[in-house]
Amino acid sequence: MNRKYLVDTTTREYLCVALQKGQEWTPNNQDSLPEFMNSRSNKDNPDFELVSGEYNDNSFFEKWIRNGTNFLFRY
Repeated sequence: MNRKYLVDTTTREYLCVALQKGQEWTPNNQDSLPEFMNSRSNKDNPDFELVSGEYNDNSFFEKWIRNGTNFLFRY
């Protein structure tokens, strides 16, 4: 299954924001999105940005979990 994520590269926290079911994307964790965005400690920095990406489960875990992501947020 493919998922879309937002990743804060500073804190290494992430949030799954959409799931792909067939050809369609379904929003996910939308109730947690405002809290996630507001809780970024560096959100007021002018160069603040989140990384977004579309990954299948295996590639996300390979890219982020094994390489230092230390916080699973509302998978």
